[in-house]
Amino acid sequence: MTDGTLVLLYHRVTQLDHDPYNFVVRPDRFAQQCDVLRRRCDVVPLRDANGRTRSPRTQVAITFDDGYADNSLEACDILAAAGLPATFFITTGRLGQRAEVWWDRLEQIVMRCEPAGGCIDIDVDGRRLWADVRSSAARARAHFALYWRLRPLRPDVIESILTQIETQLGIQTVDRDTHRWMNSEELRALSATTGVDVGAHTLTHPLLATLPTNEQWKEIDGSRDQLERLLKARVTLFSYPFGSHDAFDAATTQLVRDSGYALACTGTGGLARQDHYPFRIPRNVVGDWDVETFERWLDHWLEP
Repeated sequence: MTDGTLVLLYHRVTQLDHDPYNFVVRPDRFAQQCDVLRRRCDVVPLRDANGRTRSPRTQVAITFDDGYADNSLEACDILAAAGLPATFFITTGRLGQRAEVWWDRLEQIVMRCEPAGGCIDIDVDGRRLWADVRSSAARARAHFALYWRLRPLRPDVIESILTQIETQLGIQTVDRDTHRWMNSEELRALSATTGVDVGAHTLTHPLLATLPTNEQWKEIDGSRDQLERLLKARVTLFSYPFGSHDAFDAATTQLVRDSGYALACTGTGGLARQDHYPFRIPRNVVGDWDVETFERWLDHWLEP
């Protein structure tokens, strides 16, 4: 018997050769995970979850963050076949863009391209970063050193730094179709699918807590406004970009409330109980797991 709601967090359902952020669940495995959820749990729309449920069958809500194109293709079809509801949180400023989001561009620069030089020597927010990129192990270290330094910066600042690194290494990235985000038409089709709810995930996916209040408001309220204009429907669900404890603060939560949202999700783990509602609902990131591993994680999350 479980007291609370298990909210699951996915990002992508597709197949990639390289997934350094552990965002991807392969389509066959996602279908198997959906089968497990149907068998073991009561899967409900996030908007209907309340954290009060106490029953032999766990209440589960499925969510997706960001807005990659495979959300509207692979993931949506599998969910529809399984008859399961889900909520998709969309970064509205990236709709229809072919340019890769900064963390995918970073991965391509450091991990996928052949640099002309053997190191990166760059200023990041007033701090020098020197990183060796002459081996695969060195590249992996450089990749995540850069990721964590770039993460708190504004998206436009990040893009400028990535351009400097490209120039320094003498490489040119390309916009991969496998990493594109959905366009407006795909989002409308996704939204029209039975069982699908659409929520907001800001305009540009910044680390909100690092921004002044007026800029946070533009990101939070602006994304809701864009979605409502596009979908001709009220949007009341929100998720904090990155979702970790440093990604939002009390001021952020108040702005979400003031903008008219009814629920907001974090990326922190644990069961969502009544005291988490409505603006700090924890979620649990799902990996590219086979059935046995997925069931082990379910058991772990649902331990009393």
